[in-house]
Amino acid sequence: MAYILGTQKRSWRTMNSADKFFLLLIGAGAFWVFFMLGASMQDFSIQHLCGYLVRFDETGNWQAGTLLQGVFMTLRVSFWCLVLAFASGFFVGIVSAHKRGLTSLPGRLYVLVLRNMPPLILLFLVFFFASSLLTDMLMNIEYSLAKSSWKAWFYFFIVPEGQLDRMAACVLTLGLYEGAYIAEIVRAGIESVPYEQWEAGRAGGLTTWQIRRYIVIPQTLRQSLAPLAGQSISIIKDSAIASVISLQELTFQSMELMNVTGRTVELWILTALLYYCLCLTLEKISQKWERSIQWKPLH
Repeated sequence: MAYILGTQKRSWRTMNSADKFFLLLIGAGAFWVFFMLGASMQDFSIQHLCGYLVRFDETGNWQAGTLLQGVFMTLRVSFWCLVLAFASGFFVGIVSAHKRGLTSLPGRLYVLVLRNMPPLILLFLVFFFASSLLTDMLMNIEYSLAKSSWKAWFYFFIVPEGQLDRMAACVLTLGLYEGAYIAEIVRAGIESVPYEQWEAGRAGGLTTWQIRRYIVIPQTLRQSLAPLAGQSISIIKDSAIASVISLQELTFQSMELMNVTGRTVELWILTALLYYCLCLTLEKISQKWERSIQWKPLH
């Protein structure tokens, strides 16, 4: 029986010979990879890997290991990058929608420049040039925090002590870089709403802001939620470039442990699994949110 896309679940019976051959080829390749990994990890120890995540001190209390500290730092970096990316992306996307000619030039320049530059080069430019302009301000902030009563909360939720300049450079770079992609997603979503709905809103006595608020933006969010979720996942993965400026996130901590312990394969497999868990969690949350609002009527 021939398989028709979207009509039934794919099973071994519905596969043709080419599908079965490629599936067996993938299985053989996976077996070979695991065999080679097993041969290269003769002294593999789960206990050592768990010690990189959680460890116990002399009193028996557990503490976050090196990799778990890197996960926390990755979450902090990703969160603030997401805030800046969505703020800049939504602003540019909304103001540049339906604009042509010179009025669209600022938004188009923002998107064209940032989307066509490697994020690593942008990070170097921000860290070595822009950060030098903000050095005095950042030093004053850290000095003020050192004497404040809530410095512990700042160091826990925002950035560890002594990492403010690196954190600022990374958030500015990734936030504005990913914001260029979000701006295009938002702009395309707004322009996909038929113009007849704008005319119907004006005929009903709504202002331009009310049309955007009650008609355009809800439909844009529905259509753009999946690509926005994908861009959010990209921010988590792209945060690994912060390791090149010694920001102590997950990739940096993995490299430090690799240099100290020499356990290359085990560490990078564990690091990959940690990134996978972070991205998969965000993906599941976005899918649940998308299903919850997909077919709700507009008010």
